[in-house]
Formats: sequence, structure tokens, C-alpha cells
Amino acid sequence: MQIVVVDDDNNIRMSLTTVLSEAYDVCDFPNAEDALAYLEKNTADLVITDQKMPGMTGVELIEKVKAISPKTSFFLMTAYASIQQAIEALQKGADDYIMKPFDLDEMELRVNRIKQLRLYGSISTLSEESKKGLENIIGESSNIQEAKAFVEKVADAPSSVLVLGPTGSGKEVLGRSIHEVSNRSTMPFVAINCATLNDQLIESELFGHEKGSFTGATETKQGKFELANGGTIFLDEIGELSLDLQAKLLRVLQEREFYRIGGNKLIKCDVRVLAATHQNLEEMVSKGTFREDLLYRLNVLVFNLQALKDRVEDIKPIAEFLWAKLLPELNRKSTLTIEALKHLEAYSWPGNIRELKNVLERMIVLGPQEGPITLDSLPRDIAPKATGASNTSISTEDITDLESYMQEMEFSIIKSVYEREDSNQVKTAESLGLKRGTLQYKLKKMKELGLIE
Repeated sequence: MQIVVVDDDNNIRMSLTTVLSEAYDVCDFPNAEDALAYLEKNTADLVITDQKMPGMTGVELIEKVKAISPKTSFFLMTAYASIQQAIEALQKGADDYIMKPFDLDEMELRVNRIKQLRLYGSISTLSEESKKGLENIIGESSNIQEAKAFVEKVADAPSSVLVLGPTGSGKEVLGRSIHEVSNRSTMPFVAINCATLNDQLIESELFGHEKGSFTGATETKQGKFELANGGTIFLDEIGELSLDLQAKLLRVLQEREFYRIGGNKLIKCDVRVLAATHQNLEEMVSKGTFREDLLYRLNVLVFNLQALKDRVEDIKPIAEFLWAKLLPELNRKSTLTIEALKHLEAYSWPGNIRELKNVLERMIVLGPQEGPITLDSLPRDIAPKATGASNTSISTEDITDLESYMQEMEFSIIKSVYEREDSNQVKTAESLGLKRGTLQYKLKKMKELGLIE
């Protein structure tokens, strides 16, 4: 692989050239003008350039070289004060940036990553196998078509991705698709919901801990970043992280290294970070609850996934997809009718796809073992609205019956999901869209009634 190093700092330029020359063909230049003159006549696989130099800047060099050599990859070296220029560079075609001062081992790791990407042709071509990752993005709306195009464009970029959208809208599905289409698809995809655990537990989950580092740490544990090494980590509800954890996450994004809790060994990691939130992070920055520098680092490749009510044409294909997936899990052979689908399409779905999945699961569990689902199988909080039922008065006795029916239906669904998740409360709470405390309260009531052990 041919590399061009551009920096007016002789020490940095020569150090990089010396280290990289052991494995690559490297030439170096003290300014962007000389580098551009060389690249107008010669090709390079990778250009590593400083941002602030006399004359032409690194960002300007990237823009000019990209125009004549679109397949060339770029790294921008920048001081912390120049982070805005680094973001601009990423938007104009840079593959990554690295903060000064940096570790030469870290630079070697990133250069090797680019080599792997180029080796497998990932920068320009999607294989048939990787395209299968798009199949889980279900829908016919313009927003979903834009989502698929976004996945194809960003899949192999090393930059972080931020997915915005309301709770339950399918942000993790989009994140998983990015991973499956990318050249990291054979490596781990690790997802974690930042809203489900307290600060100490979430830090342990992310970065791991050493034995004895805190009460209950009876053995050394690898964190999600270690488990995802070489692959992708998906941080759901990133806006829920404390400022302290945001600072630690920023270090990982910038330096690709971290310490376990209670550890003194620096752990290197090669992980693509995908983040998601339903919150307005810019507003949180103005309130001082989210770090501006972390937002800059995340806010490069962004996609906004709309609420389900704003893409009604997606309800039918999503419902059919989920129905086919749920039937074998619930050991049923029932069919979803066109009439039932029309009622589902008429509902506003405040809980988005997560609510749709839960409703379909209730319909399957409480409906017939096989054969078509009737309107009687629709939950009562949807069917009356969908069928235009009149707003008639209801007696106290009817209300009691309805409450009993709804509780029975709710407990049946909770039990089904709880058993499917092997009695894992965290996974059950996430699947149902419940807070863990709420789930624990309902499980306690179910145990008292003898519904679960």
C-alpha cells in the first residue's frame, strides 16, 4: 500500500515515515502544495495529513485530492483546538482523524484497518452477501428508502454514526444493518442500552472491571468494547450517559483505548461506534447535560428515523414481517388478515414498532391456534378506535371486566416474553419497552397469583 505523509513538523513527519516504512511504501512532504503536485501525477492509497500548515490546510488538500483521486483514503492529524476542522474534513471525504499528540501504535492500527478495507474492496463495492443486511430494514416509505441508501453509503466508513428517532422506531435495526453490510460483518456486533443501568454498572458493562475493584466484583470481566473488538458497538439512548461517562467515551472515540475499572493496563480497541437517541442532543448541550465535544464527534454521519405514524405505508410490511417471525417462536399457525391489517394501519402507534410487535404478540397468544385472526383478537385499546366504535356509556361492571381482561392479557404477554428471554429481566424489559422497576413490580404480582415461579 502506498502512503503519503504531509506535515510541516519534521519530527512527526519523520517518525511516521520511519515506522510506516517498515510495512508500506511511504513518501513524505513538508507542505500540502508539494504533496498535491506529487499526487496530481502519482497515485496513493492513503494520505495522512496535518491540518494546520503554512499555505494550504489539510482539509483543502483532502478536497483537492479527492476530486482527482476519489478512491484515495485520508487521515487528518489535528490538535484538539481544531476539532471543528476535523469534522469538516470527515464531511468532505476524510476517512478518519487522529488527535495530536498520538501514539504511533494507534496510527499503525488505523492504517492497518484501511489496508484491510481496501484489500476487500469495501470502499467502493457491496457484495451480495453484505446486501442481505438491508433486508431487515422493512418498509416502503421514502424515509425507509433513504435509510437503505444511508446504510450503503456509510457502511464502510470508520466514522461514528448517530441515529435519531423516537423510542421503538427501529434505531437498533438500522445500526445492525450498518454492521451487517460493512466489512466488519464477520466480527461481533454488541448492543447496549445506556438507560437501563446505573452509572457504575454501565461503566462496568462498557469498559469491564478488574477483580476486587468494587463491591461485588468477584472476578475480572471484559467490557462491551473489548467484546466488540474488530466489530461494532451500538450505544442506544446515549443521551442517558452521565457527563463523567461521556468524557470516558470521548476518550475511546479519540484515542481508541481505555482502562477497565480498577485496572492500570491500557487496552487498545478497534471498534466502530454507532449511537442512537430519542433526545435532542443539541438542546442537552445548551443545558449542560451533554458534552459538546462528544456531540461533534458523533454528529458526522446522522440519520433521522421517523415515527411509525409518519410512515403509515410501512405498517403492513413490518406487521407481516414480524408476524412471520413470531409464529414459530410462539408455536402458532394463525394468519394475519387484510381486515386486521387495515385496523392496525388506522392506529397512531405512539410506541412505534416496539408497540406494534407487542400488539402482534398479544394477538397471536390470545388468538386461535391456527386459521385467520378475527377482529375479536385485536386489543381493545386499538380495535374500537380503528372500527369507529361509538363513544357509548359503560357501566361500572363493564369497566371491572375490561380491567380484568386487560390485566390477564398483559400478564400473558409478559409471561411469554419472560420465558422467551430465559427469565432475563433486563432483556424482557427492553423487549416490552418497560422500565426494569415496572417489570419487577408486575412479575412480583404474577408470582403472587401463581402465574410464574
